[in-house]
Amino acid sequence: MSSKTRLLFDTHAFLTFFNREEGSECIRNHLVSIQNEDAEGFVATITLTELAYIYARKADASVARLRVLQVQHSKLNLIPLTAEIAVDASTIKRPGISVADAIIAASARSVGASVVTNDLHFSKMGVDVTGYP
Repeated sequence: MSSKTRLLFDTHAFLTFFNREEGSECIRNHLVSIQNEDAEGFVATITLTELAYIYARKADASVARLRVLQVQHSKLNLIPLTAEIAVDASTIKRPGISVADAIIAASARSVGASVVTNDLHFSKMGVDVTGYP
């Protein structure tokens, strides 16, 4: 396994970044680090579903497609939902935590990555968290 920092971005991190909310500069710095190959970046497939759904509801389908394409065409590695990740998600999911977040956490565990998020419940699932303001 590489000695580089490994980061998997939660859906909320992308929303913060795209909407230029507080913490977006920190997320941008992580993305620049990945672009410069100083770190490795990942995104769970289900995050694309969440981004498309949220932006289709808040804006429209074209914005949803644009946001998904921006993530897909970045240097982030897409983690597909495998049977192993699905089963791991079922074992770490806790009451009050969505299945999607459990899948994101299990995806991070599958590649040894820390989750870039400001959602505190990820640490309850046994994953490292890289927070932002």
